[in-house]
Amino acid sequence: MNARANQLARLLLNEGAGPGRLVALALPRSSHMVISVLAVAKAGAAFLPVDVNHPKERISYLLADAGPALLCTIRGAVPKLPADIGVPQLVLDSAKQTATLDALPDTDMTEDERGGSLAATNLAYVIYTSGSTGRPKGVALTSAGLPALAAAKVATMQVTEDSRVLQFASPSFDAYVTELLAAFTAGATLVLPGPDALAGDPLEKALRDGRVTHAVLPPAAAATVSPDAAQDLRVLVVAGEACPAGLVEQWAPGRLLVNAYGPTECTVCATMTGPLTPTDEVTIGRPIPGVSVHILDNALRPAAVGEIGELYISGAGLARGYLNRPDLTAQLFVANPFAADGERMYRTGDLASMRADGDILFHGRIDDQVELRGFRIELGEVESVLSQHPDVAQAVAVLRAGAAEGPQLLAYVVPTHDTTPTAGELREHASRFLPDYMVPSVYATIDAVPLTPGGKTDRAKLPEPIKTTRSAGQGPRTPAEKILCDIFRDLFDLVEIDVRSNFFEMGGNSILAVDLIQRAQEAGLVLLPRTVLDHPTIEQLAAIATLGE
Repeated sequence: MNARANQLARLLLNEGAGPGRLVALALPRSSHMVISVLAVAKAGAAFLPVDVNHPKERISYLLADAGPALLCTIRGAVPKLPADIGVPQLVLDSAKQTATLDALPDTDMTEDERGGSLAATNLAYVIYTSGSTGRPKGVALTSAGLPALAAAKVATMQVTEDSRVLQFASPSFDAYVTELLAAFTAGATLVLPGPDALAGDPLEKALRDGRVTHAVLPPAAAATVSPDAAQDLRVLVVAGEACPAGLVEQWAPGRLLVNAYGPTECTVCATMTGPLTPTDEVTIGRPIPGVSVHILDNALRPAAVGEIGELYISGAGLARGYLNRPDLTAQLFVANPFAADGERMYRTGDLASMRADGDILFHGRIDDQVELRGFRIELGEVESVLSQHPDVAQAVAVLRAGAAEGPQLLAYVVPTHDTTPTAGELREHASRFLPDYMVPSVYATIDAVPLTPGGKTDRAKLPEPIKTTRSAGQGPRTPAEKILCDIFRDLFDLVEIDVRSNFFEMGGNSILAVDLIQRAQEAGLVLLPRTVLDHPTIEQLAAIATLGE
């Protein structure tokens, strides 16, 4: 792996990469991605992960905004990229590039080859997150926070040379950096599962087949796995969203369970707990070495123990700011009044309080950013995209806790005076511009958006959406349709279902899709996650599943 990374680093340098330059990596979760991240670091450049499963419009925006010097990809991903990306491409598994790489030296890079020594202040990576203005924003991170992050993860997770660390996170999510650092810093094995190992049976299989001993998972994903099915798993870190007490009761016995917290703007992780036990109050722990945390009131005064304030973070791991967004950077990266050296703090927008023992309690968000299945989502970006639909005058997005379905992203739209768009049309529109996790599951039409006395959107007064059924519609005509109708009734707790019932319009999401696929498989029907996304009605699913029997 090191030899291949050295060869690729030389190729990247020959093609114009180097310190201060960005290299876009449009690669799936694979050995290609891991080696490319290392190669970019060896070349002194910074990597920009590009999720090839995101809409082409979003990919085009990221590349135009970031302006990378190069883009690395593989043949299988090329069709998923925009036709004209305006960036030189290296197709790593093409015959030409394979031959070129094989001919390059595989020894470690020298400073002379890079044109100078590396510095901790060099840009390391840029990750795009949801933006409240409707535009994704690129968070620019340097190398300064990586050593402390690696040391904290290895020590807290007790990673050793015989450990096997799961590579779960999407490369476009900053937890990916944690997984690589935890494995490579300790000389452990990094286990790469298949592309569908997200939840439920596929995740259990990845843990079992890979003999995984260490994993970092969002609580929503961990909740879909039975601890009994992960016999080798010695250490589990949950991160990305609030950890419910029930999950601690489920996972703490028999292994080391840790809760971690940290926004992308602070080099992945800012705080971690010690080992959790089922009787513990679930906190986000304490700052890792090199990180300082401040809980402040509106006047930037420290909140007293037990009082809720806004969480600010400072330390070497703070991002430079937002790429090409000096206004937003100045707004959220502010002067630290508790330091005399010009240090900055990052304003997280999270509410927190300090316990008497120094552990920190998380109390949610102060703005409209939400967390769903480990992803932070700016509701404003979802609303901006939906408002661009020609039949939508206004849109509001909200995260609601479901019953059987779990948390769901809901969209309310005020139609124009001409026509009312259907839920299917709105979902199709949103899917063109947003990644899957940001596409609302449920759509409702309202006459007007409720407002607070101050004139702001009052999300608390939005009506509960009505799940429509098609009691007078077409009943099941084939064995496959009959099986799927029964599964839909169980999943959504509805009696009246017909073959035109739509999985997403009824409140389905990616986690619930795993349940649907598992139940269908038990009944003899073969479905894939992409099948559910592209063919969400019972009629469509039955036709595809029948072909796959």
